[in-house]
Amino acid sequence: METFILWSPSFDERVRELSFFATEVQIQRINQGTQEMLQEMLHDIGISGVDVENWTINPFLTNYLMDEPPSSNWKDIWADTWEIKLKLTESIKLEVEYTDLIRTWASDTTWKGEPLYLPSKCVVVADFYNSETLEKAKKILDRVGDLRNNASLIDDLHAQVPYLPKDLFINIRSAYLEMETNQGNDINNLEARQRAGLLKQLILSLGIFDDKFFINGAKLAKTVSDLVYELDGTTTWNETTDPYQYS
Repeated sequence: METFILWSPSFDERVRELSFFATEVQIQRINQGTQEMLQEMLHDIGISGVDVENWTINPFLTNYLMDEPPSSNWKDIWADTWEIKLKLTESIKLEVEYTDLIRTWASDTTWKGEPLYLPSKCVVVADFYNSETLEKAKKILDRVGDLRNNASLIDDLHAQVPYLPKDLFINIRSAYLEMETNQGNDINNLEARQRAGLLKQLILSLGIFDDKFFINGAKLAKTVSDLVYELDGTTTWNETTDPYQYS
């Protein structure tokens, strides 16, 4: 049976870097990765005859591939996922779309059965229907993390998008303050990142959290997702590929 779902491939021509995400399907996980695993994944993506010079693998949890309706178990919503970056020996042309889900049977022999590691980075993936909408949303999302330390930003951000409910920004600040009460000040600011070649997708890194954050409903992720929706974006694969069903 397949081990991972590969999705959202991106290639940076300038540095010959291919990146994509791998989400667990069963119990298999990724540790350091191997050339054999990576070559099998490349083949599944439709790339052959290219060597990998080096690679990095970074784990996180995301709800991008969650099923509908959502499970009551947070582990079924927030799936173990890895961002895999490969430095290739030559340029390639991607033939798959960023919305394609590619199933692979590749496995990592450096993984020795270790369970889910927590605390873990929490990532919300935001898709938009055109690059102009994304650029406008990114200007807002780049500043949202500062709400935790600056209440006056609520009015400032709302003034930039006055047609949106002000409560969106109030709720995000409230989620930050609630986390500070529970976790102290060791909370990272939101980072909005756009990958090469993907003009309609942002990667929103919210910080590193323990299981209590997810068990209690991942409030910060929920409030940020609410803002993304109001900015004409989506945060799950189901919504991106079938927006009318989930509107």
